[in-house]
Amino acid sequence: MHRLIISTLIILLFSCGLHAQTPPPASPEKPIVDPDRFVGEFIDRLNGLDAWNISFEGKEEGVDQVVNHMMELFAPDVIAEVPPHDEDQIGPVMLMGGGQVRKWIDSIARTQVNLGYILRLQTEKEFEGALLAYSKPLPWGGLGISFQIIGNYASRQNRKRYMAPGAIFIQVGTDGKIHRLRLLLAEVTEVTG
Repeated sequence: MHRLIISTLIILLFSCGLHAQTPPPASPEKPIVDPDRFVGEFIDRLNGLDAWNISFEGKEEGVDQVVNHMMELFAPDVIAEVPPHDEDQIGPVMLMGGGQVRKWIDSIARTQVNLGYILRLQTEKEFEGALLAYSKPLPWGGLGISFQIIGNYASRQNRKRYMAPGAIFIQVGTDGKIHRLRLLLAEVTEVTG
């Protein structure tokens, strides 16, 4: 009887030891997007919103293509908090869904030129010009990304230039699309001189 108990204990301890040595389950999948690459793509498409022209007949050519190109980054159910596009409005604007985001992007494309949203780079000691895009996996899947920018653009109507420091916070879903966007711009200043 003692031998049976001792044999059982040895087998039990051996199996527990093997179980403890079993490698942990494979790490979760790689992030859906590379944060630095996604940030670059987002800024390139944002700056490309003014890459259309007006024909000799006065028709707008290419505006729908640049808006569509930007909208490819967004999920249909996107929620976006953006600065007001109307001078009389105070505070941020909450956009719900791709339709409202499309109107906002279309408004930027039709009212702003010389778009030059610039990624703000960090310098310290011997390091110069490093992009700091902060990212974190989201508990529900996807990736949160944040980065600093300097908004730089001109009014299409009167060509006055404006500039504002800001930040962008993005939540990219497991589908690789933006599900939440928050664009913050500090006080917009007219550039003179």
